[in-house]
Amino acid sequence: MPSFRSIAALVAATSIATVAGAHHSFAPHFDIKKPVSISGKVTEFEGRNPHSYLHIQAVDENGRTQEYVCESHGVTQLTRNGITPKMLKPGTQVRIAGSQSRNDIHRCFFTDVYFPDGRALNVNGRPDAPDAPDARPGQIARRDITGTWLLAPMPNRSTSAPQPMMEFLTTAGKAAVAKYNPFKDDPAYRCDPVAVRRVWGAPGTPLSVTREKDRVILRHEWMDVKRTVYLNQREHPKGGPRTSLGHSIGHFEGDTLVIETGNYSAGVLNQYVEQPGQPTRGLLHSAALTSVERLHLDAARQRLVVEITLKDPEFFTRDFDPSTLEYAPSDLKLEPFNCSPEGVDGTIKK
Repeated sequence: MPSFRSIAALVAATSIATVAGAHHSFAPHFDIKKPVSISGKVTEFEGRNPHSYLHIQAVDENGRTQEYVCESHGVTQLTRNGITPKMLKPGTQVRIAGSQSRNDIHRCFFTDVYFPDGRALNVNGRPDAPDAPDARPGQIARRDITGTWLLAPMPNRSTSAPQPMMEFLTTAGKAAVAKYNPFKDDPAYRCDPVAVRRVWGAPGTPLSVTREKDRVILRHEWMDVKRTVYLNQREHPKGGPRTSLGHSIGHFEGDTLVIETGNYSAGVLNQYVEQPGQPTRGLLHSAALTSVERLHLDAARQRLVVEITLKDPEFFTRDFDPSTLEYAPSDLKLEPFNCSPEGVDGTIKK
């Protein structure tokens, strides 16, 4: 049980929970090798999506009172995991643990919240929580791809890891990457869902698949995305609108739903790409991008398996290798995301 003696801010926490599910890439903004522990009084809690911000008045190691601003998951995800805005009213005494910002010693990402009454809560919830994947042995078995799903845990998942396709950029692709500043141009700051692959990879937020006559509807809580897959069309409308999520047509091959998407606008595939000895970049795509998604149910393991293949001959000299994501059945209800645009430093844009 954590002690609530007066302690200096920004001292090493004894343990930091694994950061999972940040809606923008964690590593470029925060240093997990610099754990922090901050005790003080809540002055404000900005409970929003895609990120929440907790303002704490605390005394630093030099005895000066400072305001610390610490980011975490969006309010919907935090609330599901037991951390509610009501708990973090102004004046509440708390201790938080997390990782220090790379750019400001008075900022951090918090993973754990400790209260004077002994409660200790993690932003990712308890691993044995009822809606955690594989934690409901009595759940009715799924028979097809329809229903509500939650991204299954993926060991060592990183949204800012090196991207092999950075080595296969065309001249046009290199020029686009050179113009992109991930700390200012990340589409998520503008509440843009970014790209189909990013939408599928959003952790901690459920998605649903429903069949409606001549179409399949994909709804993702992340950014309130709703995609319509037209089963009665064979071509994308020429001259139709171009968006970050494009236009989707589909067909079934047995029990597998095949989704072909085109009419993309030029955009971003990975907001942050880390390469040794180089500045953080992004992986961009042109309006020539096309994607194929294959959805099927692995009935034995009760997993929705999604394989995504991308092609963009304008920005890349070869096609992408297929990527695969898996989802576990979930009883969660999709909640309104109501994204709030953020400033370029990651704070709420007021």
